[in-house]
Amino acid sequence: MKKKSLAVLMIFVMVMTMMPATAFAAIEEVAEPAEVTELISSTGLEHNFVKVTASGRTLSFQVETPVKAVEFNASVRKVNPDSGSSSWDSRFYPTERDGYYTFSGSLRKYWPDGDYVLVITMKPTAGAKSIVFYKNCNFRIKGGQYSILEYDTIIDANAARMEKSEKYDPSKFTDKKLKDIRSILFKDPVTKKVASVTDKKVAYFKKVAKSVTKGAETDYEKVLKIYEYVAENFYYDDIAFKTKTKQYIDPYKNLYNLRNKKKSANSTSDGKVATVCSGMAGVVIALCRQLDIPARLVNGHHVSLSSPYNNWDSEEKINNVDHWWAEVYVDGRWIVVDPTPGNSNKWNRSKGTWTYTGLTNYIYFDPTPEQLATSHVTLNLKGSYK
Repeated sequence: MKKKSLAVLMIFVMVMTMMPATAFAAIEEVAEPAEVTELISSTGLEHNFVKVTASGRTLSFQVETPVKAVEFNASVRKVNPDSGSSSWDSRFYPTERDGYYTFSGSLRKYWPDGDYVLVITMKPTAGAKSIVFYKNCNFRIKGGQYSILEYDTIIDANAARMEKSEKYDPSKFTDKKLKDIRSILFKDPVTKKVASVTDKKVAYFKKVAKSVTKGAETDYEKVLKIYEYVAENFYYDDIAFKTKTKQYIDPYKNLYNLRNKKKSANSTSDGKVATVCSGMAGVVIALCRQLDIPARLVNGHHVSLSSPYNNWDSEEKINNVDHWWAEVYVDGRWIVVDPTPGNSNKWNRSKGTWTYTGLTNYIYFDPTPEQLATSHVTLNLKGSYK
């Protein structure tokens, strides 16, 4: 019996050592955050960022975005409160400059000591309902003084995972038939069968990629157009995410049903298509690869930024995988491309209702490491090669 157990153990060790290094060390504990004075969402996008600054008793923010809105609102959400959850603070009216909308403001009201999240919402038109534009700055008030929380534990974990992933040449993530991630993206959620990626499907991906990126000159601009297309058009299926059932991810079917207005289990005859985060990331990857732009699939944990709002101090089970996104190689570096939080499009499968907002923000297109770490920790790289 002991010999048999030893043999099984040896086989297990051999198998594990032969597997690609797709999983990374779990975070055992999140250290106390640094208290800093500034957070900027992106430095790669011109005229497209949120910059938050803490100074004394004031938290200021500056916004530039191409997303059209007639009104923005800033509010404060208490992190994981015992009672109560939010308080409205200020309304802002943007100025249009050369196709970009800008505004700045600040919070100066007295709030009790504690940890908070800054939330900015927007109204696309007068009388419209408010939709989320930005909810990703953690800050602390102590003795009436503001500071921005920077979680170095998460920043370092994401950096370490990226460093380990760099041993894979970017060319390893250009397969147009997506063989490295086919078992994830093309599995039917009901039959569990994995569909093949035929030459016909590849040709269709290429046709769509060229159409979506028409007019873009650089690879960076092409990836940006792909992000915009996915965030603009696809809907999120909350019930599929919560129940972990009927998650229709297949990027070919989703694109085909969207563009040809084909009705299915997750689409309508007028071109609405619902999926989950891995489905949106899958479309990004499929289209990028047809343009010979390396793209890969990653997953990780996303901190809860809905009631109750959490930061990394209050978040539980941070090593549980609950979110997927893409990383794309442009200009000699890997950038995060996560279209899921780029809209508030929702499909309620139970009620059969579709809520459309379109593209609402670019916060997770090429975010800074500090911005990414406010909400994302990367746990696994899918489709790695030895």
